[in-house]
Amino acid sequence: MKINKENTYLFLKGNKNKLVFNPPDDVITTDFTLMMRFTPDKDYYLEGMKKEPFFTQGLFSKNGKHIGLFFTAGKDEINNILLKVSFEWWKKTDNPDVDEVKSIDFYPSIEEVEKGLDVVVIKNKNSIELIVNGKTKTAEMKDVIDYSYSYTWVGCANRLSPEYQHIFEGEINLLHLQEKVLDSDNINLFFNDYNKFVKEVSQNMNNTIMFTSNFEEVSPYKVKDHSYNNNHLIKFSKQWLN
Repeated sequence: MKINKENTYLFLKGNKNKLVFNPPDDVITTDFTLMMRFTPDKDYYLEGMKKEPFFTQGLFSKNGKHIGLFFTAGKDEINNILLKVSFEWWKKTDNPDVDEVKSIDFYPSIEEVEKGLDVVVIKNKNSIELIVNGKTKTAEMKDVIDYSYSYTWVGCANRLSPEYQHIFEGEINLLHLQEKVLDSDNINLFFNDYNKFVKEVSQNMNNTIMFTSNFEEVSPYKVKDHSYNNNHLIKFSKQWLN
């Protein structure tokens, strides 16, 4: 599905009627698995690089001191285009007034990005793993600052702030979010046989699923969650914000 400034999403906060079993408020600080298939719009990021030397777009994020999955386009020291997929977070330090930004990064080629990227982020205890098209990196992740009061965004970093929106433009075709670590067989199943994955994983109430979609069932206001959680993505609108 096409994502742009007219088409970004978030998970609603609050669950007063208890219609959602697993709201994503605490995800990121707990163990989790995030999976996404996306293809950035090349013309958009090339145009963005004319305004910012490193043009960053949010794919999945919590606002505040941003945490989440980002795509960045810039140039290296010899003026070649440099593309980056990163998972970024902020860490507490010994000084309560100072937090430290951390990230784990991959640098795919232009050709890889044009074909689309399958990305997996897994947090397991104090470790974070980023997998991009089957290649993996790990890093330590602990003492993460509190994001429980933040909104969870898809296709941007934060539409509530004019300065830090980092809107993504391109295609997002698959997204899955759950607590705990998903095994490699089911990760492969998600990218290779979506319908079977929904039946065997996302509809299994023994799993703590937050959202699953291939972005094919969409209304003017939401993206349908294919998991049992019924946690549909809501389209951002300034009208309802006001």
